[in-house]
Amino acid sequence: MKKFVTFILSLFCLFSVNVCNADDDVVIGTQTNIDTQKLNVILDGNNYDGMNIYDISGSKFFSIKEIASLFNARTQWYSVSKKVSLNLNNRSADIYYDTRKVSFGKKKEKLSIPSLMVDGVVYVPVEFLELKRFSEISETVVKFDAANQILNVTSKSNISAVRYYTKTDNTEIVIELEEKMTHTVKKGKNSIIIAFQRGKVAKDSVIADNGAIKDISYETVGREAVFTINLEQTPKSVKIKKYKRPLKLVIDIQHSNPVNMAKPREIYLADTIAETDRRLAEDKVENRIKEKAASTAGSTDAAGTVVAVNTENKTAKQEPVSDIEVPVIDKKVIADESEVLSKPGEKEYADDSSNEKVANLKTNIVADDNIIDNSYTLVDDTESFKDIMPAVKNKDISKDAKIIVLDAGHGGQDPGAIGPHGVKEKDVNLAIVLQLEKIFKRDKNFKVILTRDDDKFIPLVKRADIANKKNADLFISVHCNANLKRESSGFEVYFLSENASDTEAFSTQTLENSVIALEDADDEKTTELQKLLWSMAFTEYINESSELAGLISGEATGRLKIPNRGTKQANFYVLRGTQMASVLVESAYLSNYTEEAKLQKSSFQKSIADAIYEGVKKYYARKENK
Repeated sequence: MKKFVTFILSLFCLFSVNVCNADDDVVIGTQTNIDTQKLNVILDGNNYDGMNIYDISGSKFFSIKEIASLFNARTQWYSVSKKVSLNLNNRSADIYYDTRKVSFGKKKEKLSIPSLMVDGVVYVPVEFLELKRFSEISETVVKFDAANQILNVTSKSNISAVRYYTKTDNTEIVIELEEKMTHTVKKGKNSIIIAFQRGKVAKDSVIADNGAIKDISYETVGREAVFTINLEQTPKSVKIKKYKRPLKLVIDIQHSNPVNMAKPREIYLADTIAETDRRLAEDKVENRIKEKAASTAGSTDAAGTVVAVNTENKTAKQEPVSDIEVPVIDKKVIADESEVLSKPGEKEYADDSSNEKVANLKTNIVADDNIIDNSYTLVDDTESFKDIMPAVKNKDISKDAKIIVLDAGHGGQDPGAIGPHGVKEKDVNLAIVLQLEKIFKRDKNFKVILTRDDDKFIPLVKRADIANKKNADLFISVHCNANLKRESSGFEVYFLSENASDTEAFSTQTLENSVIALEDADDEKTTELQKLLWSMAFTEYINESSELAGLISGEATGRLKIPNRGTKQANFYVLRGTQMASVLVESAYLSNYTEEAKLQKSSFQKSIADAIYEGVKKYYARKENK
């Protein structure tokens, strides 16, 4: 009888459709159906293409291979022990498939469901990436939004922002630190290289092209955060200082040749974005065709005869892409060190006494005999921290200081646009304006006034009244854009017009003006009066507002590296009553998954503030030159 029972059980297992998992949590059939869906991945605020989410028997999984690619990890397979190791940052995570077990060194954890191997591919439950220990070894923070299928991966960093400010005679680069770190500085060929020991920073760059520096690129290399400042002209001198309140490293580059502050920056226009997307899509298709042709070129047929392959693509367009049709971030390339930077000509500065004084200071400069440039002085004056970053006090403000009114859009019971993750526009707008206030307060040429400095509701008409009563020289209203199309993205600057410049501008106008529904009858009457007054002053300020909008837009591209939709016109109530040059800035699209993530980052908010500030400086530089 016992043998008979054993025989029946064996037959049952042999013919059973399902194989039971050891942990008895997930049942995988011999014909496993895997539902694959594209995953929206945001890696350090940028789109990442190449991750899917897999539905297996009702549970969600990621592919180990795709995880390794996303986190730049190496994989090792152990078939006997049914284990896959992910190796990154000199540490490892072990995933045991067909069980719930994972381990991080000697520390073991259990997932709620087992990892699986199906057709030679190992899948791990989505919860794996959100484990605290995975966050530690990957040095990232991972959040998975199951409802919207969004994976947000942010690298841990102890360097919070990289900024630059241009003046005629010098460029100031500011690297904001989260903790004290030692560093080294060396001269490269046409560059200055700064390495922070124990520094961590997400790989990125800031494009300047301001006449003095080309760009600032940075990344984590081993246990250092390395910053490369690629020079556009040989400096007169470079001095580096460090401050502890707030904690930052400041690189002051004195120009050999003055920079033209009145020169506007190049941008690509709004109506070229769709064309750019089309061309980029065509380029991808063309590249795939070329790759396929290259992979089959010189292959042999079954008889071993070499098969000739025609690699010429007769269908893909070969026409050149003009500069204006390509986003600036795509056409810019980090400076090639093989380029020879022209030295300053005969027009040199005679007074070098300041260089002699600072040359005797103790420095932290690493000399490289192969590439060092002795044509300028580089001094690292950071043996000890300066106490406080110098601030401009009220008594230091110039008598001719321009009054700038900064308006954080929405507030109080008016949240403005709301992102897919619940981020409220009113909060982002205020954060950007508070950053702007800090920058303007350090400049003695400006006096800044805020329409609101906290979360309160102010009618649109009263915002304009604040600027008018203070006799402001400029009015800048800061907002975030939104659209029902999630893919809509980019930076825009608006100035006032009776009619919107296009259908998207009209949609934005409608969105921003909808707050009028929250205002009382008296405010509406005042708005109608302002409309009449504005029509009388329209021609006086329209050209100035247009110029200011263009200069701010030009400064945004290299800093934000999102599509720059240029300048547009619309009939915004908040601008209509102002009696000075005024613009409305749409920082980015809060309705876009990627840009919502960017707008939450302090570094991105600071970059928006920097673009506005630099645009204002150029606006007044151009006025002085007229």
